[in-house]
Amino acid sequence: MLTEAGNLYMLAARESVRQAWLGVDRVQALLRAQTSNLRIGYSTYLNTKLLDIVRHIRPAGIVCSSLTKESLMTHQVVAGVLQGDLHVGFGSLPLLEPDLSTRLLFEEPLMVCLPAGHPLTTKSTIQPEELADEPIVSVMRRALPGSHEEIAMHFESLGIALKFSYEAFSVSEALWLVTQNVGVALMTRFSAMSHRYDVIVRPLSDRLLTAKSGVFARRDHSQQVILAFMDSAWAETAALRANLQK
Repeated sequence: MLTEAGNLYMLAARESVRQAWLGVDRVQALLRAQTSNLRIGYSTYLNTKLLDIVRHIRPAGIVCSSLTKESLMTHQVVAGVLQGDLHVGFGSLPLLEPDLSTRLLFEEPLMVCLPAGHPLTTKSTIQPEELADEPIVSVMRRALPGSHEEIAMHFESLGIALKFSYEAFSVSEALWLVTQNVGVALMTRFSAMSHRYDVIVRPLSDRLLTAKSGVFARRDHSQQVILAFMDSAWAETAALRANLQK
């Protein structure tokens, strides 16, 4: 067993090791970014409107020798960008990674997914306070802690402490749990409707709570091809943001 002094030392030692590995990641990422081969990762769960843009986008005014794109989970894209295996990533925001620079590209209102026969399905819109006593199925809480925290903090600002009863690994699992009356889930209409489950989707009266998607890269990368690609992503998705504001 560690002594009190040993515990103090262990904290510093672990931080030293973490910083050492972070330095290795930064060097590897820098070396990989210096090539003209651009590698992009994007989330499997992007809205198809954004996904269509991501699949066709290229860096404006910059010639790269090759451009490869790979579909992954958001947390896998984040890990790839941090380690330098990917240059640019697309996925859910916010990200709790200080080494990443992010840009918001698209927002979608969060909806309430209910099992058939639930009392709230009789309502056209659902008030936030009506979810105070409902068991909530959280979606990919460990993989996307930033999104989970944003939802929880938004409800807390309204004086509501959500009761998270079950954690689902994927959207598909969360929807299945809703059909089994485990709880209700908060996700976009697109996410709910893209899977074949018997759920009823109702909007929240509070439209301020949204699911956010964006583009990100390592903050310490200033290679022109990476910056140009992120600028292109911002420009190509301008119409999506304009439509949301309407």
